[in-house]
Amino acid sequence: MSNLSGLLARYEADARVQQLKAAVASRARVQVRGCKGGVNGFLIAALSTQLEVHQIVVANDKEEAAYLQNTLANLLASRSVRFFPDSFKRPQYFEALDTHQVLQRTEAVNSLTQTASGGEILVTYPEALFEMVVSPEVLNENRILIKQGENVDVPTIIAILTEYGFSREDFVYEPGQYSIRGGIIDIFSYGNDFPYRIELFDEEVETIRTFNPMDQLSVQRIASVSIVPNINTRFQQKDKVALLDMLPADACIWMTDLNLLMDRIGECGRKAATVMQKMTILDEGDLAELFRDKAFVDEKRILAGLQDRPLVFLNDYDQPLAVQQTLQIQTSLQPVFNKQFDLLINDLTDHSSKGYDNFIFTDNAKQIDRFYAIFNDLNAHIQFRPVLSAIHEGFIDHDLKVVCYTDHQVFERFHRYKLKRGFTKDQAINLKMLRELVPSDFVVHIDHGIGRFSGLEKIEVNGKVQESVRIVYKNNDLLYVGINSLHKLSRYSGATARRLY
Repeated sequence: MSNLSGLLARYEADARVQQLKAAVASRARVQVRGCKGGVNGFLIAALSTQLEVHQIVVANDKEEAAYLQNTLANLLASRSVRFFPDSFKRPQYFEALDTHQVLQRTEAVNSLTQTASGGEILVTYPEALFEMVVSPEVLNENRILIKQGENVDVPTIIAILTEYGFSREDFVYEPGQYSIRGGIIDIFSYGNDFPYRIELFDEEVETIRTFNPMDQLSVQRIASVSIVPNINTRFQQKDKVALLDMLPADACIWMTDLNLLMDRIGECGRKAATVMQKMTILDEGDLAELFRDKAFVDEKRILAGLQDRPLVFLNDYDQPLAVQQTLQIQTSLQPVFNKQFDLLINDLTDHSSKGYDNFIFTDNAKQIDRFYAIFNDLNAHIQFRPVLSAIHEGFIDHDLKVVCYTDHQVFERFHRYKLKRGFTKDQAINLKMLRELVPSDFVVHIDHGIGRFSGLEKIEVNGKVQESVRIVYKNNDLLYVGINSLHKLSRYSGATARRLY
C-alpha cells in the first residue's frame, strides 16, 4: 500500500468521516467547523469512497475551484473529478464565450446523466451555477448517434450538424466544427475532449476513432460516437434547468460560503441584465442567442435547489440555511518556514515526538531526494512519508495525528493549477500549412532561417517517440521541429532561398 493510499484509508476509517457519512446518507445539513488548509480535499475524497452519490463541490471562485479540483484529482487518481466552469473567458465578464469551457460544461452534464450509478464529482463556483444547462431528457433526444458498420448519408449528417450550429472548416480544432475530406468526416463534438474521425467505405462506417488535432494521430478506436450540440446556445429556455435541479435527491453539495454564493449570483444577474439592455435585434452569434434566451438562475432558484438535499458547509460561521448537525475537527495550517530548514526539522521532530505521522507531498520525485539530502546534510534523522502527488495546501490534523506538508510551501514556490486547454486556431492553421507542404518546399524557421522541408520523421525525445518536421539546411545540416512548435515555421517562396541553394 502506498503512503497516499494508507493515509486515505485512515481518513475513510476515521470516526469523523463515518459521522459525516451517516449525516449525508440521512440527507441532513451538516456544518464542519475547524477546517484548515487542504483537509477539505481529504474529507471529500474519503466520503466519495464511502457513498455512491454524486457530489457537487462549490468553491468561492474559479481559482479556488481549480486548485480544489486538482487536489481531488490527485488524491483520487482512479476517479473522474470534473471541473464545471462558466461559459465565458472571464467570470462575470460577458463579452466573449470560451468554446472549450462550454465543452467542459457539456462533458460534466454528460457524466451526470450517462453514469449508471452515482459517484461523479464536480467542482464548480458561483458564476458557473448562474448559467442553466440543458435538461437530461432534452439532451438525450438531441444526440446524434453513429455506429461502426451502419450506413450514413453524408448530406443528412451535414444538414443536422448545420442545424446544431456546427461550422465547416478545413481542419477542426475546437468544439462545434466539422470537416469532410473524401470519405473522412471529422467532428468536434461539445461532449468530448478530442474530435472524432469517421472513415467511410462508400456509405458504410468503417472505423471511428478519436484523434489529436495537433498531430492528427489516433487517440482511441471506438465502436460508436455520440455527437452533442452546444448546450448553451442551441436550446430554448424551456429546455434548460439549473444544474442543482437536475441532480438526484441524494446528491451531496459541499460549499464554503452560501452567503457569498448568493451575493455572486445576484451580481451576475445585475451584470447580465446590463448586457441584455444594450443588446439589439441586429446582434448575432452564440453570445447574442445566449442572452436573448435569458437562461440564467437567481438566488431563489439556487436556494430551492439546495432544499431537502444533503448539504455540507465547510466553515466556522452561520449560514442562511439551518443545519441539523455540527462536526468539530481540530486542524491547523502548515507553518511558514521561510526556507529555514532548521525550523522545518524542529517542527517535524516535535510532531514525531508527539506521535504524529509526517507526510510531505510533491509531484516531483527529485524533490523527495532533495529533502533526504537536506536532512542528511544537516545531520537530522527525520521520519517522514513521501507522497508523490500534489495538494495545494498543507495542514496538520490534530485529531488523526497526521502532518501533511507540501514542498512548494516549504520552498516558497508558486503552485500553479492545471486545467484542460483546448486547441487554438493558430495550431490548426499551422497544421494546414504542414499538410500542404511537399518535400523540397522552402520554409522559414523563426530562429534558424530558410531551409527545405524534407518530410516528417518519428524521433525519440526524452524516451518518447514523437513526430517531427525535418528541415534540411545548407551543407546538409538537419533541424527537427516538433509538431507543438509549428508556430515557429512559415512557408517561403522568395528568390533569395533559390540563390542560397
